[in-house]
Amino acid sequence: MATSPTGAAATTQPPKTSRIGGLLPFIGLILFVVATIVQFAGGAGADWGPTLVANAVTYLIGWAGVGAGISHIFFGRRISRTIGFQQSPYELEVGFADLAMGIVALLASGYAPEFSLAVILISAIFRVGCGIGHIRSMVQDRNFAINNTAILFIDFVVPAFLVTAYYLWV
Repeated sequence: MATSPTGAAATTQPPKTSRIGGLLPFIGLILFVVATIVQFAGGAGADWGPTLVANAVTYLIGWAGVGAGISHIFFGRRISRTIGFQQSPYELEVGFADLAMGIVALLASGYAPEFSLAVILISAIFRVGCGIGHIRSMVQDRNFAINNTAILFIDFVVPAFLVTAYYLWV
């Protein structure tokens, strides 16, 4: 077996996992899409941009971070398999980082918009860094497990959307 960027052994073929394990990283995105549909179906109003950004911070960082944190902290072995890694101490560290960003993002709506920008930037830097690690694992280890490949959308597109949306609409 090859080693992953974290030094853990990586599988060369995607592991067999449940569909839930493959969808877990997309929970925040799914909730954001539902909230956005409800927002626009109900008449978004003149302040639709700042509301959309607040929803994005709440769901794409907040609830996604809390869910990812709980998953990595309490179900690390299963999550590692969906990424194509052996379980490693990184699970606990990543779990607490995700949980911290998630909780702070959930609190962000009660503060000035600049607080949301700080959360967006922290999350974006973390996610892009994770994305680089996932790409490296795909290239070096031929690791194409579901949560090492599909997560790239979350790692690159979501941060780009959040930063762009903040500067356009807040």
